[in-house]
Amino acid sequence: LLLLLFVLLTAVSLTSCLGDGEDSVRRQLPTQAEIDAAFNVMKGNYQGKLICYAFDEQYGGWKKDDSIASNWEITSDTTLLIKHFPTKFLAKSVTNESLKQAIEALPAQDLNFKISIRQARPSATGFYIVPLLADLGNLTYDGASHRIGVRFIWNESTIGKFDPSTKRMGIRLIENGIYVDKVLKDDVYRAGNIYICLLYTSDAADEEDSVD
Repeated sequence: LLLLLFVLLTAVSLTSCLGDGEDSVRRQLPTQAEIDAAFNVMKGNYQGKLICYAFDEQYGGWKKDDSIASNWEITSDTTLLIKHFPTKFLAKSVTNESLKQAIEALPAQDLNFKISIRQARPSATGFYIVPLLADLGNLTYDGASHRIGVRFIWNESTIGKFDPSTKRMGIRLIENGIYVDKVLKDDVYRAGNIYICLLYTSDAADEEDSVD
């Protein structure tokens, strides 16, 4: 819970930095030297949990749906690699049963995300996460082969925060669509049922069970 609040507070601070006008943004964005220094502390491999949340209409909010041990790596000051992302997570909101089974049958995927450091302080590094399409290649469903991709969106809540003193990191990703042959298809995906995945370092992975 503490790390989740840590991440949510980052959303407020990052958004406020971007909401006070262009001059304010220029004043508050870190210099390249500050970005380089933050990356040198943050880079490397991490272990923890990948936690998936689903919107529960009866509950009226986001609830923990599933979790799995995970590894990820900060490979540069612009790249985050999540290793062995489970395809059962990628298929959770797929409504076409044939396509769902085809995605679930794939091995776990290594997914790359772009990051942009927007806050570099001794106490914390905050960054935006700009997703790339998870290209699953050609899959056969309903008797035909199609190129399938899973869309992760970018907005002010797809963020991450790193605590240099504890080496803990939390990030939030939002998956919300399926591309079939490069076309976003609403008829194979449950509209509005967005899943949020939170990554934690291993010492904080068991602290969070719900998202308000």
